[in-house]
Parts: sequence; structure tokens; C-alpha cells
Amino acid sequence: MSSTVRRIAAGAAIALAGALTMTSCTGTAENALGPTPKDGKFDDVTLNISAIADVYVQGFKKYEKQIHDELGISMKFDVVPPADAYTKDMLEFRSGKSSHDIVLLQPANLADYSPYLRPLDQLASELKLSFDDGDIEPVYRDVYTSWAGTTYTVPWDGDQHNLFYNVAAFERPENQAGFQAQYGYKLEPPKTWQAYHDVAEYFAGHDWNGDGTKKYGVAEAWQQGGYSAWWWTNKFGSYGGVWFDDDMKPLIDSESGVKALQDSIDIVPFAPPGTLNFGYPELEAALVKQQVPMVIQWSSTGKAAQDPSVSTIAGNVGVSVVPGVELSDGSITHRPALPTGWSAGIPKASKKAAAAAYLLQWISQPEHALSLALDPKTAIDPWRTSSFQDAGAWEKAFPGDGEYGDDFIAVQKQTVETGMPDLQIPGSNEYLLALSSEINNALAGKKSAEQALEAAAAAWDKITDKLGRDKQQAAWRHQQDAMKKIGIEYRPEWAE
Repeated sequence: MSSTVRRIAAGAAIALAGALTMTSCTGTAENALGPTPKDGKFDDVTLNISAIADVYVQGFKKYEKQIHDELGISMKFDVVPPADAYTKDMLEFRSGKSSHDIVLLQPANLADYSPYLRPLDQLASELKLSFDDGDIEPVYRDVYTSWAGTTYTVPWDGDQHNLFYNVAAFERPENQAGFQAQYGYKLEPPKTWQAYHDVAEYFAGHDWNGDGTKKYGVAEAWQQGGYSAWWWTNKFGSYGGVWFDDDMKPLIDSESGVKALQDSIDIVPFAPPGTLNFGYPELEAALVKQQVPMVIQWSSTGKAAQDPSVSTIAGNVGVSVVPGVELSDGSITHRPALPTGWSAGIPKASKKAAAAAYLLQWISQPEHALSLALDPKTAIDPWRTSSFQDAGAWEKAFPGDGEYGDDFIAVQKQTVETGMPDLQIPGSNEYLLALSSEINNALAGKKSAEQALEAAAAAWDKITDKLGRDKQQAAWRHQQDAMKKIGIEYRPEWAE
């Protein structure tokens, strides 16, 4: 047992003893917390975990032996596809049951999950466990794991979007000269959406890597089911958009939203055929197989792109903050999307809450969170402040290109400090799908940007009325306050 676990276990044992003493006359301690540890170790407790994906299972299994040896906990996993997990969980929770002792959930759905999860801050206090809240980045601590002032989950995967690009393509002399001649400025990773358009336009139809074939200029993930909305959010946030105003009027069809969608429409001619069906794997493949020279993608692609077993550009990968909007004073606003992410919670229906809390506390310790984020097998992105600060660890993670490791974590740090959270109120998934559907209509040429977003806003109003406008407005106020706490509020002047 490590010194950290020993110290935590000692405090928890005292707390549990007190809880057992206070409740022994009613016999409810076992039901409330499930099996309890002796000297910090459980007597062969097995936890069922809804792990969503095999890569997340690998994250837990990375420490499987240590967890069993130190905590006396074994783990079983269900890989429930993300599209099905929410529905399955809600059906079980509403019947007062749960197949799992730990569930991974998207923070956007936390408002819906919160009535069925144990408040993690209260459970940690009762068990004298520490989740090192001060070492969690504010957007994950104050927005993605908390609802209405209560903490329900601990982060698992701190998703965010970054710009990845083919360094060799950008530095190739022929491309440098051609771009300078056509646009009058130097070819470099784009910092603004206008430059993003110019770079995509220039590379499209060119043999930009010298292999004798003409290629494409850019790709985004525009698949139905949320993807197109997440990629649009990168632009919407940088144009100053937020989800609703104070009176619950949707702002997705504001000038911020329309400009964001028009920017996406304008790059359609430079993207590969089938981009409307691109999800995560297709977009990553477009970059690492040199179909396009740049993509905006989840941070985990930054690890895969440097793996020569899957990437043809290993050693030639660059990373930058997602483009933004240049204001009249010359400054550039960046609000990259922080789409989906995953956090871990404990269902109220679990009969092994104490063991589940111990496991989550153990695996989320700073040293373990960093190791999981560095491991390309887990597809986990960092979320602890200390993980972003350990530049040396990231340099070592890319031994052939330590400078890339330094740049990679610096970009992730800037992104997490300025990023745009998903909508998180009840019914968030329904809102997301309505928005994504209309964005796809515009990208397919069926509607203009204005028409698509007006239709999406009308659909949002219907969803709000169906779920209860007063209830939804109160919920939005919770998220609005949390977003303001991290410096995000409506800035319509950024779209002027």
C-alpha cells in the first residue's frame, strides 16, 4: 500500500467507524455504503463499471493489479456504446436500479444524471477521502462535474479540440511560395477563421506533399448525431456566442451562430468527399494518411499522429490552438470547443458506494491521472492542473520530438483555460441533436446558414416548452453562472 493510500485509508477508517456506530441500531450502514474496508482494504469486492469504450477499459486495467493489491477491489466492465449508455442508465435509474457501481457519463448530461447519482463531495466528506479538487482545472471542476452547487462526478477524460497539422506540408518551399503569391502573407498554421479558409482553399487540389496526387485542404467531423454541432461550436464560441440569453431565448441563430455556420459552409468545397459522414476515426485518418494537411480534432489524435505504426506523418506533426476571430484592435479571441468529455459517478442504486468512491479516489490521484493522459492506449486527455504543468513528462512521452510534447501540453493548457463548455441543462442531448440536424442541412446545401439556425432555434424553443420553460430557465441560470465564473459570457460584439 502506498503512503498516500495508507494516509487516506486511516482517515476513512475512522469516518466509517463513526458512521457504523451512528447507524448500527437501524442496520442501514451496509445499505448506505455497502462493504466497508478494514485498514483501508476491502475483502475482495468486485465493482461493475460502465466503461463506454475499450480504450477506457484499458485505463482502468492499467492499474488493475495495484488496485486489487492495495484496495482489495476487482473490476468487471461493460462496454456500452455512448449512444446507448444514456438511455440504458436512465431506464435503470428510474426503476430504482443500476447494473453498475460506477458509470462514465458525458458532462452535458449531468443535469439529467444528478438525481440518480450520489453527491461525490458529500460521500468524500463522509469517507474522509480527498479528490484534490484544487488540482482540477476550473472548467472541469466548476462546470463539468458540478450541478447546482453540488459535485457529483470526478473527471475521467478532459476532452478538448486542438488544431493538428502536417509540418512538412506547411514548410515545403513550393507551398510557402505559392501561398505567399496567392494571398500576400506567409503560410503558417492558421490563427483566425479567415486564415483557416485561405489555407484550406490553397491546399485543396494541390499535390502538397510531392507524391504526385492532388489532395484536399481540410476536413472536419460533420457526422449526424452531434459531431457537426461540436465542430461548429469552435467557431460559435470565438464569435462570442453562448447557448441562451437571460430569458431563455436561444442565441444559436444570433450573428455569432450564423457567422460560425457560414464559415463552415465556405470550406465544404475544400474537404474530401464524404466529410458529411466523418466522425472521429475518419477525421483522424484523413490527417495521418495525408488526405488533408490539417484538422481540428480531439487531443488524443495528437498522440496517435506521432505513432508510426498508424501514422505516415509521425515526426512531422504540429499542434496549435484552434483558430479564432480577429477583433478591431488586432487581438484574437479563442474559445475552442470542449466537446463531450467523460466523468465518473456513483449511482445511488449501487450497493457498493464506499468501494466505488475508494476506487475513483485512487485512480484519479494526480500521478495516476497524468500517467493515464500520457498513455496513447487510453485516449484520455488531461484534466488536472498538475498534468498540464509537468512539461517534462510530456517531452518524455515523445522521445523523438520533445519540442512537440512541450507544444502539445502548452496548447492543451491554453485551450482548457479558454474553452467553450457544452450545453449542460436537462434535455441537452435533445437540444444537441436538433442543432446538429439543422447544421447538417446547411452543410449539405439544403438551407442557408440563417434558415438552418432559425429552424434550430425554433426547435430549441419547442424542447424548452416541452420540458418546462421555468424549469429550463432555472437550469440554464445554473450553467450560465458557472460559465461566468470561468469568464465566459455572451459577447455579440465579437461577431460585428
